Amino acid sequence: MSTETDTCTRNCPWALLVIDNDAIRRDLELKLTAVRGEIEDCEEEITRHETFDLPGFRQWMAVQCSDLLNERRLIEEKIWGLRARLSVIQGLTRHGIKHVAAAFFWFQEIEQEQAAIPPYVRRAWEEVIVGPAAKPRAREAESGQSGVGSDDLDDEGFEDWSGGRFDEVSADRAELESGEREEVSRYRSLYRKIALLLHPDLAGVLTKQELELWYQAQRAYEERDVIALETILARCDRVGTNSLTLSELRAFVQQANLRRTTLRQSIDTLAKLPSWRFLLLNSSEVRDRLTAGRRELEGVIRGLKNEVTMMEDELGKIKQRAERWARRRQKAEKQMMLGI
Repeated sequence: MSTETDTCTRNCPWALLVIDNDAIRRDLELKLTAVRGEIEDCEEEITRHETFDLPGFRQWMAVQCSDLLNERRLIEEKIWGLRARLSVIQGLTRHGIKHVAAAFFWFQEIEQEQAAIPPYVRRAWEEVIVGPAAKPRAREAESGQSGVGSDDLDDEGFEDWSGGRFDEVSADRAELESGEREEVSRYRSLYRKIALLLHPDLAGVLTKQELELWYQAQRAYEERDVIALETILARCDRVGTNSLTLSELRAFVQQANLRRTTLRQSIDTLAKLPSWRFLLLNSSEVRDRLTAGRRELEGVIRGLKNEVTMMEDELGKIKQRAERWARRRQKAEKQMMLGI
């Protein structure tokens, strides 16, 4: 019988062979343990930066660069004011006032609390400030009470300094809804993966660290925090290798490698920040960080000043057009009074 079996084995190259799985399992477990150690080191680096280095750097910058930070804050406030003015003027041109020059003129009149403001201008102002409450009335005002002399100027393009054009709102809303659906799918998928690793009914007895990660995952899921869920998944350290098949163990090794890669990419990004390992720097390195930090702030301030100059120039051009529009309007009113 054994002779027949040996003959069959020699003649059948596809015959099954018995393989020692223990050696393969030990090798996979060693790889998994090594990757876990690297993951833990990455987590410690990230935690140290978030807990100590970043707060310390911010406090140090607030003291050492207070002059530049205050200057940047003042310029940013000025930019917001200019953006608001330009945005309101643009809004008036969308709600019954035909030209930018006329919109600027009436904006100044309203700003100076002038009493003689035409009804159609008041309605346009209310729609810009409060919202489009009466679009039919705005159309009627545009067609029937467009103001004296408003057709004397050619309409020109005008950029909305608030961040985009009003006619892009609907496209932005559709894109936002699509992005929201993708985000919902993403955070649910992340939560399911974490639950397979940390849910008490699936993973059994959890360590204190694993239990804390599970609570964090539940909070992140309730808040739909995708970034937090990705971080928690990368920090999951659950294995349970004794009850896993070889294919499942290989999958765990692959997942651990992906988590390690994610954490290393995060560290590479953080390492480019001036706050990275700030508390470990010597005095010379701190001076270099200060020089680089002030240089960067000065560059930001120059960019903000350029933006202010551009908007002030735009407002200046509109103001000149508004003055010409006002003179033509006054001339037209005088001609009407004289019956010419």
